[in-house]
Amino acid sequence: MKTLFNQIKSASPVLYYCGIAHLALFIILVLVSVIDHRQLLGINLWIKPIKFAISIAIYCLSWPLFLQYLPYGQLKRRFARFTAFALIFEMLAIGSQAARGELSHYNQSGVYGKVLFALMGVVIVSQTFFALYIGIRFFKVKAAGYNQVLTYSASHNDPGPNDAAISLALLWAIRLGILISCFFALEGGVMASRLSHSVGAADGGVGLPILNWSLIAGDLRIAHFMGMHALQIIPLFVVIAKVNRARPAILFSAFYIILVSLLLINALVGRPLF
Repeated sequence: MKTLFNQIKSASPVLYYCGIAHLALFIILVLVSVIDHRQLLGINLWIKPIKFAISIAIYCLSWPLFLQYLPYGQLKRRFARFTAFALIFEMLAIGSQAARGELSHYNQSGVYGKVLFALMGVVIVSQTFFALYIGIRFFKVKAAGYNQVLTYSASHNDPGPNDAAISLALLWAIRLGILISCFFALEGGVMASRLSHSVGAADGGVGLPILNWSLIAGDLRIAHFMGMHALQIIPLFVVIAKVNRARPAILFSAFYIILVSLLLINALVGRPLF
């Protein structure tokens, strides 16, 4: 585990420290939720910041593991800095609104709530399109032979070959994981246009513990969550299954996007998951 964190830190110190900070924030918010029992939409108002803190931590700590295989050092640094900025802004908005006892998303109750929600949308959509661009650039990365090590001249700021060797299976897992993640991240626009994540009932009500996914109506957050975490799940499948060829990675990705699409359709017709 220490070796893994050192690898993440070496690949992108900015995202490493952003991720570690949000892990610490996650613990702090859990403690705050024990003390502060105020509720919003029927649950402790700190549940949402808690979920976002751990999700942001995972997101930040995942990207360096992919970026180490991508050339174009300057582009990677810009992406890391902008991603850290966007996610810190998102967390500050969500956390500050929770402290005020207000909704962060879909808040139309006043000028401040409307402006903040709009800014959150602009910042996070910009970051998503930047991530999508990075995913597209991965299609220019060449896979190494299995266990082959590539080297490059350290004198170049933006070297041509990969910074590290990568199998074809993992390369395709990263490519498709990023694309699927970005596509379902943009599903947030559907929720924003509706000013609601529930279909067939008002937001709130009976939901799954912690996740709070609705048990009485369709919930667009399920596909949003599962789709975004394709970024981790698809490469993790390749690593755990020790897949070396591209076809299993592509087939698993196809299965995954079909599954998440069915979750989205299920929510859009107003059916709860359970």
